[in-house]
Amino acid sequence: MTGTAPDTPHGPMPADRARALRALLGGMRGRLIVSCQAPPGDPLRSPAHMAAMAASVTAGAPVAGVRVQGVADIEAVRAVVDLPVIGLWKDGTEGVYITPTAAHARAVAEAGAEIVAVDATDRPRPDGRPLRETVEAVHGLGRLLMADVSTVAEGVAAAALGADVVSTTLSGYTPYSRRQPGPDLELVAELAGRVDVPVFAEGRLHTPEQAAAAIEAGAWGVVVGGAITAPAAIATRFAAALPHP
Repeated sequence: MTGTAPDTPHGPMPADRARALRALLGGMRGRLIVSCQAPPGDPLRSPAHMAAMAASVTAGAPVAGVRVQGVADIEAVRAVVDLPVIGLWKDGTEGVYITPTAAHARAVAEAGAEIVAVDATDRPRPDGRPLRETVEAVHGLGRLLMADVSTVAEGVAAAALGADVVSTTLSGYTPYSRRQPGPDLELVAELAGRVDVPVFAEGRLHTPEQAAAAIEAGAWGVVVGGAITAPAAIATRFAAALPHP
């Protein structure tokens, strides 16, 4: 989507939700959202560390929001950051595990996330319930829903169900989607031309130039994580570029 954020992306919308859509998503247009996450076992894996990370990246840069994993982390970040929070809950390590059920989505919203990110791929959900129920649960709490997808068809389907945002987060992470070392700018462009809600670029954005290219391809905003908030991964890339003695 390349126009202004719509008042009613999919049929009738309560006035308060329409205003939230304009304010939150309008403020993110053409801007950076930083994903503040650390995997299990990482020394930074704690709500206090993620809150400090979020406070750090938003203090000195014109960041439009943060993406945060886990109820405790969302609550900790919400307490120190006065910017929109895209929240999610990773439960498991395979299949659909990004906010996999309506119950997970409600918990994320109630923790303080203005936007709830969910896996919106075609894969079966762990509770066997349809994605539509999660969309309805999020909207029922007055929050917006970000659909993490891996293909154009998934993005189109999620937008038709009422997703407020579609993100390329899962491109390359499903068996049937494109796998490549860099961001899937082709998917960004295809989605921007097919759906009438904002499209966010996320996944394998390693450089500022790639982030700028994503906006040029039609992304409403870009979500960058490991290139900013993963010290171990950043150090590994630098070390790999140097000649070994």
